[in-house]
Amino acid sequence: MDLPHFLGSVINATDATAIEYAGNFSLGTPVHAAPFFGRVDVASYATVGLNPSPAEFQQGRWPQSALPLNAHLSRLSDYFVSPSRPYYESWFGVWERALAPIGKSYFQDTVHLDLSPRATVPVRSCPDRPLFVKMVAADIRWFFALLAGLPHIRGLLVAGSSLCMTRNGNTGSVYLDRIIRQAGPRFSFELSRAKCLRQSGPKIALYHLSRPKRDSIPVFFCGMSPSGNSPGDLIYAVQQYAALLKRVGF
Repeated sequence: MDLPHFLGSVINATDATAIEYAGNFSLGTPVHAAPFFGRVDVASYATVGLNPSPAEFQQGRWPQSALPLNAHLSRLSDYFVSPSRPYYESWFGVWERALAPIGKSYFQDTVHLDLSPRATVPVRSCPDRPLFVKMVAADIRWFFALLAGLPHIRGLLVAGSSLCMTRNGNTGSVYLDRIIRQAGPRFSFELSRAKCLRQSGPKIALYHLSRPKRDSIPVFFCGMSPSGNSPGDLIYAVQQYAALLKRVGF
């Protein structure tokens, strides 16, 4: 994959539509497109979330104005190894601890991808919930474009929930695995039928995701995200099924 070209396309597209989705942006927080964090060019595994946190771009962590493309790409690619800009530990630190039982790490072989590259206020606090649903539906194409262009990614660990539109036009909570499953066929991806690993509490499931060239990769899903009320549930979920995850390819 030509990462500079890909990122430039994402930046141009998100800049062109920023006004449309600005109602859910965090006031005073710069909006920099972030479809990934880490070395996607060499990583073998990826964690997946909904969209970046606004806290990632606050307190001077990112400049207010746009970065040159090469600098923007370097900032994302070197995210976990930059000596001058520590990564957002309160969120990624939970994932890092969850990855440990299966021998993975953001500092070695794992990157992070988001369904939307735009930071908004937390989804539960979005003032315009239907607009958030529309944004994710429009932006998820970049997530699938990354996966299609990175054949060396051999497994995904997905966590958390978002919003969807109900039949009566209201918005309701939905897990990220459902969003991926419903959107996937538009981009020649298919998420297999779930093997539910836990029936009570936050959902835990194992899938396989087939890609356009018909190869498939394992997908572990946990309904509790690092930003949830009990982030320890995510860490425990991976730890509990570590042996199974290693058997299927993690």
